[in-house]
This record gives sequence, C-alpha cells and structure tokens, in this order.
Amino acid sequence: MPPPNLPPQPTRFAIQKARGKGWTTLEVGDELDHARARFELMIKVNPRAYFRLIQLDYNADSAYEGMEFNWKLIELYDPTQKGGRVRPALKPVPKAGRAKEKIRLPLRFYLTVIVIGALVGLLVYLRYGLPAP
Repeated sequence: MPPPNLPPQPTRFAIQKARGKGWTTLEVGDELDHARARFELMIKVNPRAYFRLIQLDYNADSAYEGMEFNWKLIELYDPTQKGGRVRPALKPVPKAGRAKEKIRLPLRFYLTVIVIGALVGLLVYLRYGLPAP
C-alpha cells in the first residue's frame, strides 16, 4: 500500500488510437471539455481509425505509487458503425487482469499486399533470375 500522505491525484482524460491488437495513448489532459475537443479533431483528421476517450482515475491501492490507474470508457469512435459513435455506460475495468478487447484487422488489405508482392517477386525472378538458354 502506498503511504497515506500522498496528495489526491486529479482525474485525467486520455485519447487513444487503436494500433494492432492494442491501444496507443496520444494525449492525456486534465479537462474533459478540452479532451473532447481534441478527440473530435483527431476523428476529423483520421476518420478511418478507431479512437477512444477514457477517464483515468488514480488507483490508490496500487503498489506502484502513482503509476497505475483505473480507466472508464467515455466515448468510442468506430468507423464501421453508422455515425461512428458508441457511447457506453461508464463501467470500470476489473482490477484483476486486463479487459479483453477485439479489434478488427484489415485482413483483405494485408492479403492483397502479400499476393501483389509475391507476383512482383515472381516476375522479377522470371525476368532476371533464370539462366539464359
């Protein structure tokens, strides 16, 4: 347990962007209105990406002394949904373990890139790699 003489930590708000199977934190701020404005700006800049706005609450029970936070989802931007907005009820993440989050990957795009790369490689091999007759 941390020492009881630590001052209370303010509530913070973070904007995160989906990257691979996880989330990357882009910004952390102290005011909700400012965080919402930045969240809207990031959606306008990159409307095809997944973003989420979360509330960070200091975890006083942590052994890491100010380095661990409980978070609540305030807003999620999903470009595949009509309107893109998903506003869940504020639910804290369980303290034990991480929440399971599934992020859809653009598998058709990856497959197309691999097939095109293989065809280009085959054409280069056929043109320059075969011995002259």
